[in-house]
Amino acid sequence: MQPKENQTLDLNKTYPCPSCRQGSLVPITLTEAWGCDHCEQIFELREDPNTIGKLSTPYHRQRTWRWNGKHWVIGSKLAKPTTVDFMVAIAFLVCLFWLGLMLPALTGLSVPIGIAALILLALVVMFWVVLRR
Repeated sequence: MQPKENQTLDLNKTYPCPSCRQGSLVPITLTEAWGCDHCEQIFELREDPNTIGKLSTPYHRQRTWRWNGKHWVIGSKLAKPTTVDFMVAIAFLVCLFWLGLMLPALTGLSVPIGIAALILLALVVMFWVVLRR
């Protein structure tokens, strides 16, 4: 029998724990949450249909799990780029281009050294942005 993809989570049913995979998620009375009887994690419903996540975690990007009717599928929302992100990227590229034109004249360095410094600066900023998310 194929699992129903649109089957909604029932707050009164037990499900296997998506975190430890050894326990069962048992409904917590008077709440819209489940608790694992093995690892003692607490999970709550998310906005997306059939999706749960840990109730409290120190991480800003929380892992979520989606129930497909038979087992949990790992899924997390990725941040979509916004117009502000795009405008910041364009402004950074314009500043980088202007700095590349002005750096050799201001410091008396040769053009290849200025270009190498700009590439290094661009890599540092790129890794900083990636690790910040």
